[in-house]
Amino acid sequence: MKTLLSKVPRVVLVLVVLAVTGLVRAPIEAGLRNRLVAANLLLPPPGQTAMEQMSQSALMGTLGGLRSLVATYLVLEAFEHFSSKDWEQLAQSYNVITSLEPRDESHWVSAIWHLGINATANMQIDERIPSFERERRFREYAAQAINFAERGLQQNPQSVDIRMQLAEVYREKLKDNCETARVYGEAMIQPGAPGMARRFHGYFLARCPGHEQEAYDFLIGLYREGLQQRKPTLIKEIKNLEEFLKIPVLRRIPEDDPDRRLGEPAKSTNPTLPGGVEIP
Repeated sequence: MKTLLSKVPRVVLVLVVLAVTGLVRAPIEAGLRNRLVAANLLLPPPGQTAMEQMSQSALMGTLGGLRSLVATYLVLEAFEHFSSKDWEQLAQSYNVITSLEPRDESHWVSAIWHLGINATANMQIDERIPSFERERRFREYAAQAINFAERGLQQNPQSVDIRMQLAEVYREKLKDNCETARVYGEAMIQPGAPGMARRFHGYFLARCPGHEQEAYDFLIGLYREGLQQRKPTLIKEIKNLEEFLKIPVLRRIPEDDPDRRLGEPAKSTNPTLPGGVEIP
């Protein structure tokens, strides 16, 4: 890192310090302002969207063509925060990075991944922190990841990558089947979406209470597309829905339940004598 700093012109470092100081301080001041507003000690600020646009425009004008260089430096700094598990500073770094390059999807994806996957995983295993505090921070980091995703999609409305990373947070960390299905559903209709997004939308919709019929219709549609869609998980989810919805036997798909098939004892290939006695 020292070698990198030595190669950066002094004027760039000055601009970095000015930009980072102002932008890192802004969320702290915003939190205090919000508390004062809630206590009726301060009038609410004007429209937040307009204020955010003004801040971003000021930042762009200050740094001009140096935005990419400064963002690269801050990405390296964010990696150091990741290595030291300083999640608060990492979030602050990505707030600045995404303000500098809002159209770069990779920055939003990295922020979501670090906070929604890595930070939450750290809270699940770090026994040095009391369990109640780990749970609080787990929820806080997951919420921050979702917030990054929402802001990233405002800047990149057709982004598949942001949605796929957000779906992973809902799927793996929050265990929210309904939100997972929703996000995969949004991802699958975007240009360049992977084929798995459609199947995963159906799988998690099938596990979202109240959407069983919708999920069945969707998965049967995939099933009818042909063998390339008939994955074991798709067969399993359809079989579960057939039972739940009490689909008539003659309308059910012919495949066996994969789990039931796996649970059956293996059939012996040894020859047998009359009466069923096996010849070893």
